Amino acid sequence: MAEGQERTERATPRRRQKAREKGQFTHSKELTSVAGMAGMMLVLYFGGRHFIASAKVVTVDFLTLSYGMDPFIAIKVAMTKTLLLLFPFLLGIVVLALTSEISQVGFMLKDMDLNFSKLNPFEGVKKMFSMNTIFDFLKNLLKFAGGILIFYLVIKADIVKLPFLLGKEFNQLTYAAYDLLKEAVWYGFLYLFVIALVSFIIEKYRFEESIKMSKQEIKEEHKDTEGDPKVKSKIRGIQREIARRRMMSQVPKATVVITNPTHLAIAILYKEGELGAPKIVAKGSGFVAEKIRELARKHKVPVVEDKPLARLLFKLEIDTYIPQELYKAVARILAYIYKLQGRI
Repeated sequence: MAEGQERTERATPRRRQKAREKGQFTHSKELTSVAGMAGMMLVLYFGGRHFIASAKVVTVDFLTLSYGMDPFIAIKVAMTKTLLLLFPFLLGIVVLALTSEISQVGFMLKDMDLNFSKLNPFEGVKKMFSMNTIFDFLKNLLKFAGGILIFYLVIKADIVKLPFLLGKEFNQLTYAAYDLLKEAVWYGFLYLFVIALVSFIIEKYRFEESIKMSKQEIKEEHKDTEGDPKVKSKIRGIQREIARRRMMSQVPKATVVITNPTHLAIAILYKEGELGAPKIVAKGSGFVAEKIRELARKHKVPVVEDKPLARLLFKLEIDTYIPQELYKAVARILAYIYKLQGRI
């Protein structure tokens, strides 16, 4: 990696994957908290009055000794019923909190890695004064101050209702308290949602900045991923040479070589009874065409000049059979060769 280069480029998918494998990604604890709070609010909105009524029954039954005279049994029964009442709230919190975590992080299984540097007290002191720690401290301070302010404003707005509640029955007081609680939770949720959203945007920006790359890093990554262009070019050259040699080894076996006369050369093989049609076993232009002609003459393979046919045959791939529309033209040349050889 080049040192001293400014990181101005957006991170590549591979860089992001590596960061993710190291546990680096955009993550906001506030969004998870707000999602959990939203789960509680949903249960409170749809089943809050049922919860209040059920809680009232449990309280009355406990105080009137309906669960028995033994205090331990009474407390056990009351706690069990209370936990059953709280279960929907806990379930809502867990489900939406997990949904928030998965949407931010996804499913990720990471091997446990013992990092003894984390136990270093000097590293701990450095982290205490890092920008992340300061940012988290200011964020928590803002949340605490905002929570106190919301609590004060809600109490201040509802304190005028207290004299009217003093003369109400227990049932009415219960539902009035429920309404006040729902209002306070709603304001608290809105406040924390704004903080969570701002926090997520900041975390996202900081993460993107932390994984930015320099132009040199992108070049090196491309080399690692795709391979060095020089090496790839050399490999392609070797592959072409191997293919050319394999092709040339078929020329001595050819039945005829059709030329253009100097620019193109196409070697055709035909074995009556073995091949259904004539087959192109080698072709080339320029220097390769010259080598095909030389090799054909050396092994006494007939070389026939036919410019129009050579151009048409050169368009076909090696190891393909002659198409039906060229049968007549190729058959004419094969018949001429067989006649010269005394085979017909």
